[in-house]
Amino acid sequence: MKTTQYEKIADRILKLIESGTLKNGDRLPSVRSLSQELNVSVNTVKDAYWMLENQNYIYAVPQSGFFVKDNPDFKCITKKIDPSELDPRIMNFCQVYGAFQDGENFTPEINLGISNLNHELWPLQRFNKFINDALKYNELESYSYLMSPGFYELRKQIARISLSSGMDITPEDVVITNGCHEAVFLALMTVCSAGDTIVLESPLYFSALELIDRLGLKVIELPTGEDGINIDTLTFVFENHPVRALFLISNFNNPSGFTMPDDNKRKLVKLIKKYNITLIEDDIYGDLYFDKRPSVCRAYDNGENVILCSSFSKTTFPGLRVGWIVPGKYYSEVNKLKTLMNISTPSINQIAMARFLKEGGYDRHLRKIRTVVQKQVMDMRTTILECFPEGTAVTEPAGGNILWVELPGNYDTFRLYELAVREGILIAPGCLFSLKSSYHNCFRICAGIWNERVKNAVIRLGVLAGGLGS
Repeated sequence: MKTTQYEKIADRILKLIESGTLKNGDRLPSVRSLSQELNVSVNTVKDAYWMLENQNYIYAVPQSGFFVKDNPDFKCITKKIDPSELDPRIMNFCQVYGAFQDGENFTPEINLGISNLNHELWPLQRFNKFINDALKYNELESYSYLMSPGFYELRKQIARISLSSGMDITPEDVVITNGCHEAVFLALMTVCSAGDTIVLESPLYFSALELIDRLGLKVIELPTGEDGINIDTLTFVFENHPVRALFLISNFNNPSGFTMPDDNKRKLVKLIKKYNITLIEDDIYGDLYFDKRPSVCRAYDNGENVILCSSFSKTTFPGLRVGWIVPGKYYSEVNKLKTLMNISTPSINQIAMARFLKEGGYDRHLRKIRTVVQKQVMDMRTTILECFPEGTAVTEPAGGNILWVELPGNYDTFRLYELAVREGILIAPGCLFSLKSSYHNCFRICAGIWNERVKNAVIRLGVLAGGLGS
């Protein structure tokens, strides 16, 4: 039997009710407006609504319209994704984190797997003032496109704060991006083509690995020590392979925590210049130092061979998504690609961040959080060494909020991850940080938050690890 037009409309509305998109008490679109949206007659919509009313799904209120009904015989069940059923080796680890966020038991403990700054350290009150100022003094710009390369005052302030990392750049050298990850993507897309070879430090941040793999690049992973990639090993690779680019996080590496010494950075820049190889440098943790601001490789380059990427995600608000890239000789290509991808970064975010930087709020904020984060990192490190199996090794970074933990023997940290996630604790197992089958006895943990609940979660992780044996 052929389905009528009004039955099709009723079925579409019913599916919205079943999925929980339309809930008890929600008002349905007016008959006239829905008829215009669906390009059907008013009577067709009326028939659809009457059908749903007769089936006890909606009810009519005179002079007000139709509303979804709370019927004990009909309950909308929205199925939540169980994070423990997701395999981070198949899907992006951030999607697992997203499933935790959607769950009912969202607690600070899950932040052990994701690098976030404790929201209690966010400069909310002060930054909200700058949001209001942006709307007050830059109302039109706040709601308009700020085309790439982005808000000039923000680029000016980024050039100013870059002096502390040894760079001598101008606003005209900077392109604003949606976070550091987009900056890295723009750099890779500009410099490399599918089939090109790229050298990576290992272990390396999982999202960067997935991005590089998705772009179809050939990868050479080089193990790193306390000083980063070994320059002699890198020289051998350059001499024997047609390498197009090198990607690294030179300061407070994610996940290893190392910082490449300045002398090695100078040698590295000379090396890539000799072999005409582009270095894509991620400095997202650079401002989160505990003692002294380390330089960046870009400080020893004139823009010919180093592309620098960074953002404010690790020092302020991760959801603000204000990042930047200093592309050097690739400026025009990066600027064009940024425009093609998404036109611009949200304007009001750029304007408010520029005001925050200009009026000194960012510098004071950094001085405060560095002390707090350093203590959190040290407290978490001490707790891990006390509670995990004998022989466990933990990095001792000079900045950032990440620790890399290595368990002794044949411990399987993916099994530890599986046990922990069922108890509402999220860590990043070591196998995610390499495209090879590596680091199965390691995991990354974030010290962005430290309180009694987090401490208890770390202690519980130690108990779970101890039960795995070796």
